[in-house]
Amino acid sequence: MQNKLTKIFQKAKHESDSELVSTVWSAIVLRDKKITRIKLWIFACAGFASLAGLVPAIKMLFTDLAKSGLYEYFSLIFSDGGSIISYWKEFIFSLAESLPIMSMIFALSLTFVFFLSLRYVIKQIDRGQSLLTA
Repeated sequence: MQNKLTKIFQKAKHESDSELVSTVWSAIVLRDKKITRIKLWIFACAGFASLAGLVPAIKMLFTDLAKSGLYEYFSLIFSDGGSIISYWKEFIFSLAESLPIMSMIFALSLTFVFFLSLRYVIKQIDRGQSLLTA
């Protein structure tokens, strides 16, 4: 049995196919292009969604800032600066308490997601450009 297997393996020597290398390389390049295109569309959709959500988030932030009375606290700085200097700790606490923190976090997180997805879209476009030249 061992002798027969040895003879079979000796007869079936591997001859490399000249087209195999180019076929494998083109398959790798096509797969890489497909992955780059999918990432580009995912990041672009995330960027557009965050940009679309950013408009109402900023509107909500400005509405909450107007409702919170933060502008009145800032007007105290210009109208009665002496009392602000005397009671600066209480003034800072009042400012911090009147900030609409949730609206600010929401708007800033959407801004962060937009710029992050914009960065990755540019990176994928650059990667796609390098794939086209290769």
